[in-house]
Amino acid sequence: MVSTAIAVQQVESAVRRYWRVLAEKQTGEMSGFYSYDALVFHPFAVRPEPGRVSAARKEREYFDAETVFKPEIVGMIEVQVLADDLAVASYNFRWTATNLKQDVLGKRYDKAVRDGRATQIFRLTPEGELKIVNEHLSDVWRDK
Repeated sequence: MVSTAIAVQQVESAVRRYWRVLAEKQTGEMSGFYSYDALVFHPFAVRPEPGRVSAARKEREYFDAETVFKPEIVGMIEVQVLADDLAVASYNFRWTATNLKQDVLGKRYDKAVRDGRATQIFRLTPEGELKIVNEHLSDVWRDK
């Protein structure tokens, strides 16, 4: 049966799955989180990027066999249901990525967000899938 209204638990589950896909390097799965017109703001960019571009970049940066990506949701995931087909998830997170590959210089490096904040806006499709239409990931403090 296709869901016709967003439930809080459904959004919480989608958020946890998002981070699990990153941690487990589930290739090809990231793009499925975003609607075709999604817009993403992330901590290391000066401008927003389309969701599909963001998904491809995350896979390119974090899915290398030697890279270890460890995310953690810190505290509660606050969900506000705005309409039957629209909800906002807000929560704090942190992550570390070790042994990232820098293609240009042929080196490895580490990157981390120690005090991140996420806001993800989800829309329920007519097929009953939750898709991110807007994502804002920011950080207060991170490793250099």
